[in-house]
Amino acid sequence: MQEQNEDTPLYAQVHAALRQAIKSGRLAAGAVLPSEKELEAEHGVSRITVRRALVELEREGLVVRGRGRQARVVEPLISAARAHIDDDLAAMLDLVRGTESTVLAFKWQLPDEVARARLEVEGDEPVLLVERLRSSAGRPILHTQATVPAWVGAKFDRDTLGQQTMIDQLARSGVTIAEAVQSMHAAPCPKAVAPLIGLSRGDPCFIIERVVRDDRRRPVQHLLAIFRWDSFSYRISSTSSGTGRHVEMTGTGRVGMGDSCV
Repeated sequence: MQEQNEDTPLYAQVHAALRQAIKSGRLAAGAVLPSEKELEAEHGVSRITVRRALVELEREGLVVRGRGRQARVVEPLISAARAHIDDDLAAMLDLVRGTESTVLAFKWQLPDEVARARLEVEGDEPVLLVERLRSSAGRPILHTQATVPAWVGAKFDRDTLGQQTMIDQLARSGVTIAEAVQSMHAAPCPKAVAPLIGLSRGDPCFIIERVVRDDRRRPVQHLLAIFRWDSFSYRISSTSSGTGRHVEMTGTGRVGMGDSCV
């Protein structure tokens, strides 16, 4: 078990360890958790403690349990949409244009496990990490963390990124964007980001993760964007092609504050 503050309840320690295993992918979607007996032995706690930790995971929607069955990691419901890449990226850029950008970090580093997987780079290849805070009317609404491979990072400078989006800068440097894969979900706001966007730790937020590729199918950007819960909306409409077999879906997003964002 990871080291915890000795004041942290035992069930919370077990819960944190299992939650980390799920979030990191060590316990993948659909995976069966160890039995209660195995968890007792692994963490050196009682059956009651293990069960309380599992109850918390179930309450968070991370696992499902049933009478006589071991807990299983939830398999998320997935809805896929396909759109023209030009329209999709234009909608994404429209979300942030008009906001004020502050560059919080601009640094070269070796990639972590996530960056290696998303950018398809080796562990000894440096990547550029750019962390920015976007505000509307002086109020912070969005935190972004973008990681790019070295050949892309060489095209950027800190001052310009305070005024332009990465995608705009890539286009101006001759990089053709051809594909973007995006996932969106709601979650408690991470501890490090919450105060930057005016939230408390654990407050709800909306998270977008996106991997962008060029016309040679090389990953050019991994983006993690965290919005205040009251500053972002995303609307999807669908229309049938008439055959009953194919549906084209278009999405639109909006950034705002308070009543401007429904």
